[in-house]
Amino acid sequence: MRRAVKTAVVAAALASTAVLAAPGTASADPKDGILSNCAEGKICLFDGHNYTGDLLQLDPVNTPDIGWAWNDRAGSVWNRSGDEACIWTDADYNGRSYSIPAGATQELLFLYDNAVSSISVNQCGG
Repeated sequence: MRRAVKTAVVAAALASTAVLAAPGTASADPKDGILSNCAEGKICLFDGHNYTGDLLQLDPVNTPDIGWAWNDRAGSVWNRSGDEACIWTDADYNGRSYSIPAGATQELLFLYDNAVSSISVNQCGG
């Protein structure tokens, strides 16, 4: 009886290890499948880091106010447009600005994390 219990415990431990290891081998890049949600030609804001969470897709046009639902919410950006995108920490292209080249992705850290309020296209600086 005691040997049967040990065997069952060892089998359960091995099975749980196999289950825990499997998801790690499914994808080499944690962004796989997430970035594809951002349409080509758009500037995409994600409310999570590493391009996770809710997604806002914007046309590459000057946007003086991204709206109350997304104000100070973005944690990462993918600029799939053919233009430079400039994120601003305040509405109407005020505050700090940060340039994101065409096709580039950017984690928003420090002063820019959850601080995007407006976006300009091909007009970065200040």
